[in-house]
Amino acid sequence: MSTASNPAKVGKFAFIVHWVESWNWLLWWFKHLHDNPYLAVFWVWAWPFCLLMSFLYRVGKKAYDVVDRFTFAGMEGETVIVRNFAHHFIQKNEKIVSRILSAVLDAQARGATVVGLGALIKGETVTEGGALIVRELGEKLKIPVVHGDTMTTAVVLQQCLRIIDEIKLKKPVFLIGATSKIGRALALALVKKGVRVRMLTSVHHRFRAIQAEAGSDGHLMEHAPRVRDGADCPLWVTGKARPTGAEICTFIPTDGVVVNFSVPDPLTESLLRKRRDVYHFDGGLMAYDPTSTSMAFRMRLVPGLTYACHAGTITHAFMGWKHHEVGPVEVETLDHVLEAGKRAGFTLPSWTSFLRKAWLPPH
Repeated sequence: MSTASNPAKVGKFAFIVHWVESWNWLLWWFKHLHDNPYLAVFWVWAWPFCLLMSFLYRVGKKAYDVVDRFTFAGMEGETVIVRNFAHHFIQKNEKIVSRILSAVLDAQARGATVVGLGALIKGETVTEGGALIVRELGEKLKIPVVHGDTMTTAVVLQQCLRIIDEIKLKKPVFLIGATSKIGRALALALVKKGVRVRMLTSVHHRFRAIQAEAGSDGHLMEHAPRVRDGADCPLWVTGKARPTGAEICTFIPTDGVVVNFSVPDPLTESLLRKRRDVYHFDGGLMAYDPTSTSMAFRMRLVPGLTYACHAGTITHAFMGWKHHEVGPVEVETLDHVLEAGKRAGFTLPSWTSFLRKAWLPPH
């Protein structure tokens, strides 16, 4: 893969996502929820109507909506939402794949030079991290497809390294979602830094394959088949919505630290009120100057924060990169991609927990 940069010629980008919870449909109509997503709790009475809309979206003929057109770093951007909610992705659905393919081709027709994939749009069971899109569209596809997981991995890695340094971590990092694209890359990057990693997975041969990939650093990887195996690990990283937040709260140690980059987060504020000794941080986000962009549709994030995979898409366009970023994350490119993101106007964010300011534990 070539990551040669040519930021002198910037392009147009489109970021394709899906609706998450049913209440997100209200973002169409009530713009204050973009700035204050926690206020959605006052709309709980509208839940039956939102659920009905999620059903109608699933069976309807329209594939997607362009919900935002904005500028960033001198480029034009679009946010495209496929008309499906997270619970629609429980089973592989050819209609969802067809909608994604249509959204990609139409974005290309509107002049996009890069198409990014968010959340479950790039799921292994849906588009194989974007590889299926490249394969299915073939010669019709003239522009790069980007899953953005390289940027997400780079950001979470930096967050983990900072915490490890602050709390003088001696025990392994407990990694949930350890064999996913980001989980695999994060595990490989951490052991390369000399950090021990305990990887939660029920599929032992997948752990062994990643351990073999780590080469001489593989001895720093440990297999954990059960959540309780992390009970002595002060730092947990959650990259998938399973196991449940209740199970995590049962086994995470006193004064444990959790960095989450899963959407949705398996932990909730109500669960953590029962474990006030646990330090929770939002992972996989990047900061930007909100006054420098007209971006309005932020999918439940406050102004000045965006998902790292979104930042990865924008960075890809800003740098003029022509390669696809699909399939496994290339660990050796993490630092390069993160530095390119800074050139595009992104920075590592301050610590937050559920988008509110948070602090590292005392050391």
